[in-house]
Amino acid sequence: KIDSLKYIFGQPDYLEGFGYIYPIKLKHYDEFQQCCYVLYISKKMFKPTQIPLLELIFYSAESFQLSTNQLISTYEKLFSLVLREEVCFDSYGDELAFESESGGVINSQNYDLVRSIIMKQNLMFEKKIYKDPKVQEWAEKALEARLKQNTKVTIEDMITTVSVFKGVSYEELMEYTIYQLHADFQRIRKIKEYDTRVIFRSVDSNVKVDDYAEEIDLFRNPYEDVVFVHKSKLKKLNMAIRE
Repeated sequence: KIDSLKYIFGQPDYLEGFGYIYPIKLKHYDEFQQCCYVLYISKKMFKPTQIPLLELIFYSAESFQLSTNQLISTYEKLFSLVLREEVCFDSYGDELAFESESGGVINSQNYDLVRSIIMKQNLMFEKKIYKDPKVQEWAEKALEARLKQNTKVTIEDMITTVSVFKGVSYEELMEYTIYQLHADFQRIRKIKEYDTRVIFRSVDSNVKVDDYAEEIDLFRNPYEDVVFVHKSKLKKLNMAIRE
C-alpha cells in the first residue's frame, strides 16, 4: 500500500495535460461541499451511450434541476479548489473545456479520470445504481437502516476528537486534508476500542483484543456492504427507518 502514503502525507496527484490535483484541506471543506455534488453524477445514471459523461451532464442539466450557468460556475469553483489556481470555462467549437491559469485543460476526454482522482482523494464514494427500481429501493432502504443504527458522527465531531486526543489546535487542523482527518479519527477509535477490550479481557478471557495498529481501509465503499433482503422484509426496513 505504498501509494496510500501519498494520501496520508496530503500530497497531490499529477495528471498529464491538467496539472497537479490537490486534496481538499479542512479550511476549504465548506466551499468544497457547495460544489462537489456534481461528482456524484455518474454515467450509470444514464441510459447506455457513447456520449462522454461531462457532455451528458451538461445536456441533462435540467433533469438535475440545474442550469448551464450553474454547472459552469460549480465546475469552475470545484476545479479551482483542487488545482489551487483559477479555472475558467472555455469552449473549442462544440467541445466543453475548463482551462487553468497555467494552461491545464479538462474536457470530455479526461473528465472521468479527474473526477475519479478528486473523489478518491477526498473519500467520496459513488452510489451504486441498479437497473431494477425495486432493487434500487431495497439497497437504499438497507443502507439507510444500517446508517441509522450507527452512531452519528459529523465532520465537526471528528475535528474535536482529533484535537482533544492529539493536542492539535484548530488552526493546525485547518491544514489537514479530509483523508488525514479520517485516518487520525479512525486510529483514535481503534486505540480506544483496544483499551476497552483489554479491560473486558481482564474479566472475560473470551473477549478478543485486536491490534490497535491494524490496517484501516478508508477507501472501502459503504455502498458495497449493502446486504439485499427479500421483498417481504422491505416493510420492516421502512419501519426501522421511521422509528
